[in-house]
Amino acid sequence: INMIRKEILNNGLTVVTEEIDYAQSVSMGIWVKAGSRHETNELAGISHFLEHMNFKGTEKRTTKELAEVLESRGGQLNAYTTKEYTNFYCQTVSEDYDLAMDVLSDLYLHSVFRGEDTEKEKKVVLEEINLYDDSPEDLVIDMLNEVCWGNHPLGRPILGYEEQVKSFKPETLKDYRRCMYTPENTVLAIVGRFDHDALMASVLKYFGDFEGQSEIPSFEMPAFCPGRISKEKEIAQEHICIGFPTCSVFDEQYYGSILLNEYIGGSAASVLFQKIREDLALSYSVYSFITAYEDTGMMTVYAGTSPELGKKVEALCFEELAKIAENGVPAERLERLKTQINGNMRLSIDSLGSRLNRLGRNELFFRRTIPVEEVVEKIREVTPEQIGALAKKILTADTAVAFLGGKDE
Repeated sequence: INMIRKEILNNGLTVVTEEIDYAQSVSMGIWVKAGSRHETNELAGISHFLEHMNFKGTEKRTTKELAEVLESRGGQLNAYTTKEYTNFYCQTVSEDYDLAMDVLSDLYLHSVFRGEDTEKEKKVVLEEINLYDDSPEDLVIDMLNEVCWGNHPLGRPILGYEEQVKSFKPETLKDYRRCMYTPENTVLAIVGRFDHDALMASVLKYFGDFEGQSEIPSFEMPAFCPGRISKEKEIAQEHICIGFPTCSVFDEQYYGSILLNEYIGGSAASVLFQKIREDLALSYSVYSFITAYEDTGMMTVYAGTSPELGKKVEALCFEELAKIAENGVPAERLERLKTQINGNMRLSIDSLGSRLNRLGRNELFFRRTIPVEEVVEKIREVTPEQIGALAKKILTADTAVAFLGGKDE
């Protein structure tokens, strides 16, 4: 029997748990609303840098001990940063839940940020920035964000820029942690097989003395800026990214936009994949995806193709999208898409990692658990008329375009 419970500790930390009695393991994660969109220009990249630095040793464990303690027992420990949050997570066999909680709380609350470690980690992050620079697909998506979100923090890469990264000092990191890593800004989620009372005793032991008040800088609302950006680069392909303004994750139209994206370029059966890859063989990789933030969103279409074919592929994408804006999504195709998304979602909840992700993120943004059934129901309710109106609205809006590769004519 799966039991989802939520408790808010006296210090303001939200804890959500889901017991899954058939599991052999426990997965736990910390979600903190500290992402690249919360950074001032001077601190661009600090959320991601701080995520790295949390692994560089604590008051009681060295970097190596943090890496080994769960790994040596078959578990894992990792983290990543997005534009809106940072996530630290681990997975371990069920009897090691207390050790996992100890390690997770240790790196989140008690990392020490020594000067020499900070200097060393700067080199690692600069290498990561260089690695990105060698990945044209990632680079062109960053270029698109830059043009469509303008000067807003959403327009900057999550990794930040070399100049800012080089300027970070241990004090800078401690100040940012103090402002952002607070109980009210944090969610702890745990999924798997455990005894609930014993687990909560563990949570209190490791997180009971966590305290602090958030001081989050406020920024203007992001506004979608149409425009074009291009960069010549000696690479084997030309890469095109097209961005359309869509809605936030809280908007009722969000569910329609998921279906529309799936139809346009979300899978191998999608319009763009069938046309540009299967029919015309002009691209190996062509797809679309939705990014929905708290207050805005974007649909992105990406295609990579041979030198000098970029313009042609871009024109073909626009041609197909114009047809969709005109004709909407055929009713029987819409039903198939609903079944497909329903299936994808139900298959995903067989994975503890994906359950943990849903639990943590939903609590962080919606402050409640959203059952898969509720999402499936919302998607089922989208009518052909609604999706037709949405396609017209999104696909006839002014676009942002990023072009990377040869000369942009």
